Amino acid sequence: MGRLARINAARRAEEHVRGTLEAVDGFAPLRNGLRRIAAERGDWAGIPMPLAGMPLVIEPKFPNAAGLAGIGRPEEAKEEPLPTDAKLRNEFYSLVRKTTIVIWEEGGKIHWGKYHGRHRLEMALSTLGAADAWGIEQEANAVQMLGTLVRHRQFKQYMLTGSFTETSHRSGVTYIFRRLRPTIAITMRGEKPRILAALCLHPIAFYEGSWAGAMTPTDDVVAMLVLMRGDEHMLWKRANQHPSWAPEAGL
Repeated sequence: MGRLARINAARRAEEHVRGTLEAVDGFAPLRNGLRRIAAERGDWAGIPMPLAGMPLVIEPKFPNAAGLAGIGRPEEAKEEPLPTDAKLRNEFYSLVRKTTIVIWEEGGKIHWGKYHGRHRLEMALSTLGAADAWGIEQEANAVQMLGTLVRHRQFKQYMLTGSFTETSHRSGVTYIFRRLRPTIAITMRGEKPRILAALCLHPIAFYEGSWAGAMTPTDDVVAMLVLMRGDEHMLWKRANQHPSWAPEAGL
């Protein structure tokens, strides 16, 4: 078989696979279309997949970030923790009530109330819904990439549990990299490991109210790992740092 014939056969096989995926995954045609448009325009990071009812929080420097962020965003206002013209005095998370307690001053009197904010179950369900944005092919490519960056034991842990650890040679901080959850930074000093923070970082965008990023789950893990190795200070600077008890930490 000549070279041209092999290329044509490979293209037909690729089209067959794509057709099969699009037949069973209703989001595949849109996902593949966005990928083709991004390649033709030369976009550096593709185009995030818009999902109904799941607004995107996008890196401001990303092309057309404002327009993409408006897709799927409900018109009604979000729940606010304070009444109008109130002065915040304090707020803290109650482990007993599983919610944030807000204390404020209004009309010369001190008041308090519960602000529910995010709930772990709601975030877990939203993360499941975000799976429509990703393709199995893209996640498989990311997994293969990760396999070239970590040791065999780390890769095995990730494939079997969805997480693995690595200790920074600079700071001595140990990181637990997790699929679809923030990275846990812990210190091994003392008798027991102590959580420093849950680091949440999505290089392109994430779906509001979830742990899901616009990139496939393992792409996010690769990005966190590479940034930790290359510029640990920047990782801490750019990532949202959630306390261990916060729902956003995913613990």
